[in-house]
Parts: sequence; C-alpha cells; structure tokens
Amino acid sequence: MFDDWTHACKNSVYTHSITLIFGGPMKIASRIAFGLVIIVLGLNVPISGQDKDKKAEKDKKKAEPKKQPNVFTDIATAPIDYKIQGEYAASGDAKASKAAQVIARGNGKFDVYLLEDGLPGAGWDVKSKKLKVEAKLDAEKGIAVFAGMGVKGTIDAAKGTLVANFETATLSLTRTERTSPTMGAKAPEGAIILFDGKNASEWNPGKMVGDLLGVPNNTKKSFTNFKLHIEFRTPFQPTAGGQGRGNSGVYVCGREVQVLDSFGLAGKDNECGGLYGYRAPDVNMCYPPLVWQTYDIEHRPGKIDPQTKKQDSPTITVRHNGMLVHDNYVLKGAGSKGNINLQDHGNPVVYRNAWLVETK
Repeated sequence: MFDDWTHACKNSVYTHSITLIFGGPMKIASRIAFGLVIIVLGLNVPISGQDKDKKAEKDKKKAEPKKQPNVFTDIATAPIDYKIQGEYAASGDAKASKAAQVIARGNGKFDVYLLEDGLPGAGWDVKSKKLKVEAKLDAEKGIAVFAGMGVKGTIDAAKGTLVANFETATLSLTRTERTSPTMGAKAPEGAIILFDGKNASEWNPGKMVGDLLGVPNNTKKSFTNFKLHIEFRTPFQPTAGGQGRGNSGVYVCGREVQVLDSFGLAGKDNECGGLYGYRAPDVNMCYPPLVWQTYDIEHRPGKIDPQTKKQDSPTITVRHNGMLVHDNYVLKGAGSKGNINLQDHGNPVVYRNAWLVETK
C-alpha cells in the first residue's frame, strides 16, 4: 500500500512540474512542433561560400601527411645545433691522433666524445675508452660550452672549432667532414643499374623523393651471388633517439644491414652497419646525419652438398664507408636467393647510386 501511494505521489509531482515548466498539454504540443520546425529548417540551411572554403581547407589539412617536428633533410634549413654537431680533428685532419665527435641531442644539448688516436676508422682503437662530457648551447654567442671530467671548453659554430682545456694541456680541433672512398663509385660494365636518379623502374612501388630513391622499395628481381653498391643519407633528428632517429635498412635476401643515425654511439647490432639481431659491426663507421654514406655488400650463396643436396647458409661481407665491418659472416638459416629491400621505418631516409654486379 505504502509503495503504491508513494509511486502515485511521485507521478503527480512529476506531472505538475512538467505543467508548470511547459504549460498545459496544448502549449507542450505547440512547443514541440515549433522545435521540430526549427530543427528541419536548420538542416536545410545552405552553407555559405566562406563556410565551404573553411570546410575544404579543413579537409585538405586532414589529408596532408603530418610533418614530423624537428626533422631536417636539408642542411640549409637545419638549426645551429647541426653546425656544432659533427667530427673534429687536429688541423681538420681526419687521420690526426686527437679527435672528437659531437652529437646533438636537441634543445641545445650535446654529447661530446673526446677520442685518443683519431676518429673511428682513422686510428681510433675500438677497445679504448671515450671521454664523454655534456655541452650546452649559448645561442647568443653561437657556441656550446662544456665542463666536467677534468676538462672544459667551447665549440664555436661559426669558426668550426672545438677547444678543450685540460689541467696541463689545451686541445684545439677543427670540424671536418669525411667522404667515403667509394662515394660516387661508377657501375662497372655489365652491372645492373638499380637506381641512377632518372627513374625507379627496377623497384616496387618505385617511390622517389625528387631525384632520390625513397622508402619503402623492393627490387623486382631476385639475386643470389652478387656485389651491391648503394649510397644513403639519414635525416637530422636532434630530439629523437634510439631506433627513431634516421631508421631504415638494406635487406639482402631477407637479412637486414641496419641504416640508422647512430653517429658517435657504441656500434651495436641494431645500429648503423650492424647485421640487425645477429652481429655488431667491427667499428662504428656511421657519419653524421645529412652526410652521404656508402654500403658495399657482397652476398654469396651457401654451397650445396652433392650427396644430400642440402644448401649451406649464405655469407655476407659489408663495407661501411669503405671500412670492412663484416667479413664473410655466415647468415645462419637465411635463404641464398632474394630481393634487395629498402625499409620504411617512418623516417625520411633516401638512397642513390645503387647498382649490382652478379658474380659466379
């Protein structure tokens, strides 16, 4: 009984409230009808020319690929950090006994590595230690200043110099840019021209960036026994790190020779020159980003056992910027025949001057 009474009271109060707010039944019906008319008219209101333009512009922006922040593919547009980053050697000689590598970390921060016996591939012993110190940009003066580990100094962007003051000596270095000895190598007679800047007809989907070869791309043909020459350039991404910094890869018959901006790093198997997941390069020969680099790769198929007819695993030899980093390494479990694949890892890495010589 009490429940029925309570329910009735609630309904009475609710109905009374509706009546007070909207009026009687006739008023309620007329207001609902008026609202429906407004909605219908609103749906049929024509869009003005200005609104159409705004909508078209909005749709266009949605369709455009998002530009990655702090990604530079042209030295001319790169910030001052790029002019400070790089390789430094005594008197600008890459073979000098004292050298340094400066890595931009974004937001005016740098890692400075001071090296004994010269730059990697030019005297530096991979077993020796690097002296690491952090530097910070003074934008007004156009210099980066560093201090710690018993040394302090400056890097001058305009002069292209690095001066390190120790307790008993001063080290003066000049910025240098090395060029791979195989850069611009011409294809020998009988070579298959994979890419010469004119077209990408040897590749699928044949993506080009201007007159350069973009990613992803896979050769239409498969190869077994060959020598490959290819040149690549990573972008300058100062705020990125790890696998998100200039990442791509040259896949040879299913195995990846890593492409990455790992300039100045340890030189691991997942860094530039490494056989990804298998073997680190003998030396990290990675040049700074936006500097063209070379891979010269030799692939040989495994031998076939005449009795069992089983084929051994293929071998690979890799030279990075002219330096031997993998010598006849056995790619266990890999196939002896396959395509050349250029990996797309979301970074604007580009390639050029690619050719291949099939060998016996």
